Amino acid sequence: MEDVVVIGAGISGLTAAHQLQQAGYRVLVVDKSRGLGGRLATRRVGSTAIDHGCRYLKPFADSALSPISALLQSGVLEPWQPEAFALEADGSLNPMSAETLYAAPQGMSAIAKTLATGLSIRRQWRATALTLLPQGWRIEGEALSANGQNQPNSIDARAVVVALPAPQAAALWDEAERQNGDIDRLWQQLQTVAFEAVITVMAGYSLNEPANLSIQKTFDGWMVASSTHPALRWAALDSSKRTDPLESVVVLHSSPTFAANNIDRSDLESVGQELLAATAESLAAWIGFPSWMQVHCWRYGFVRQPLGASVLSSPALPNFVGCGDWCLGKNVEGAIASGHRAAELIAAALK
Repeated sequence: MEDVVVIGAGISGLTAAHQLQQAGYRVLVVDKSRGLGGRLATRRVGSTAIDHGCRYLKPFADSALSPISALLQSGVLEPWQPEAFALEADGSLNPMSAETLYAAPQGMSAIAKTLATGLSIRRQWRATALTLLPQGWRIEGEALSANGQNQPNSIDARAVVVALPAPQAAALWDEAERQNGDIDRLWQQLQTVAFEAVITVMAGYSLNEPANLSIQKTFDGWMVASSTHPALRWAALDSSKRTDPLESVVVLHSSPTFAANNIDRSDLESVGQELLAATAESLAAWIGFPSWMQVHCWRYGFVRQPLGASVLSSPALPNFVGCGDWCLGKNVEGAIASGHRAAELIAAALK
């Protein structure tokens, strides 16, 4: 039996796992993906790294939680200073005040890889059910790759940390488990959390083609944010984060409305072309004519309605904690704070 199983290798789960391992507990992390980091996601097209999830880090309000200094010292992060604009409802681009941002030249997933150093991680293994045991939890699951077919279908642990988006966490408990009133109360709390979907388009352009906005100055590329555009939420010259880019790459994140209307369509290429066309019309014509394009859908992209607490927990079930940015919101900082709190509660329960 493991001391702790952490379900989910996003930034919150890795934070909790790292802290618990440092405290001397035997920890196993399981995740359905081949990579690590959840929305700290980097895709590679040839030798080009593209951040299609988390875009950058900003200084933390609570510096004690911040990994930025250590990641700067290790070379994982570097300052990124794009020229920033707000895209207004009338189509105008207004300069935004400069912010201190940090990006990873090798891709944002490098942050997760650093946090995962030394952890025991079972990849491409999807947790499908949680069962309460007299002395802990049973996590049932399934291998998602041929290489993992010899792995067990269940893992027993004294404690469990669920670091999945709230709807996926809720799905781990079937109706039979919810007959336990304490579990059902946690399940009911999960139902209050709401997310906004995001459709991300990654598009490549020759370095010989223009990749700047017409008002580009001497900055590390550019980024545009909008809260009013019908299709676009955010766009940036992602290749400006790289040390020696081989091509220009633009990443677009859709508006919540565009994502809600299109996320269940099967013709993702057409969806991507529509988002590119809408962005090109508002920003620059060249954006509509990439040499290649890829599309990714984030069903749980941004937290719209958080839980309102740092973690999901119950005194009646001290060896269970749910964590993630969906607890308090606040993106990466909220996710890390939630992971820290989850580890503190589990460590107290296992003493």
